[in-house]
Amino acid sequence: MLRRIIYFSSLCILVSGTLAAQTIEPKGSFGKDTLKVGEEVTFSLSITYQKTLTVLFPDSLADFSPFEYNSRRYFPTHTSGLFSVDSVVYQLSTFEIDSIQYLQLPVYVIKDGDSVIYFSNADSIRLERVLKEMPQSPEPKSNTSMVAIRKAFNYPYLFIALGILLFAMLTLALFFGKRLLKAWKIHRLRKAHSKFTQRFFAMMRDVSSNNPSTTPEHVLAEWKKYLERLERKPISKLTTREILVLHPDETLRENLRKLDRVIYGGERGHDLFACFDQLMKFTTDICEMKVLSIQNGI
Repeated sequence: MLRRIIYFSSLCILVSGTLAAQTIEPKGSFGKDTLKVGEEVTFSLSITYQKTLTVLFPDSLADFSPFEYNSRRYFPTHTSGLFSVDSVVYQLSTFEIDSIQYLQLPVYVIKDGDSVIYFSNADSIRLERVLKEMPQSPEPKSNTSMVAIRKAFNYPYLFIALGILLFAMLTLALFFGKRLLKAWKIHRLRKAHSKFTQRFFAMMRDVSSNNPSTTPEHVLAEWKKYLERLERKPISKLTTREILVLHPDETLRENLRKLDRVIYGGERGHDLFACFDQLMKFTTDICEMKVLSIQNGI
């Protein structure tokens, strides 16, 4: 019995020592050694951490100076044993003229409800100059070739065309104003809904693939904001129970409560993609109801 206790204690010390030895050190590096002004370059950022933690990488709003952000590409999380590895590749460019330029990026680690910032190592890249050397005594050269001068613009024709266009617009507004206004409102409504569905579907895909930059709470907040703009009601400030008072829909009730259990209760095993897909279908139905009300003049 004593031997088993000693073995178990040694195993606990070994595991805790392994976790303690695992320091969180983000690693950043450029894809090449030199670049030209305005040329695009890749910067890879990776981090190894305990799989129980949540890691957030910098997005397009972060400070990449002296570089400018162009785009980024995330890679799926790789988990082995007690640790996970996340990585992202940024596409950057610079318009600074410093010979050597440095970049160091932060990574945010969420632990016990607090956010801790860990900075990567500072990697450098050398600026390759196109003009190697300026001459000591530059010699100016004259250019005596003729330069074509643009003819004067015919403003009277412009005013006549604008007058005809204005008359045509007034005529259309007089005879077809209400119909055109309805068509414009419906077009704007459906265009906004199309943009929302594209953005929302991308967030659904990210949260289903456990992308650390997108959480179920972020996706639900995006859905509430769009429904708020669609109905002109303070949906984003309402709880699930208050939303269900406005929309007593059984499918909506079931999916919102599943999401509440995931976000606030920490439950696992729910099909988040299916839940958010039902929410997107719900907003599509609301959008079509708005279209019908505009067509009927309600």
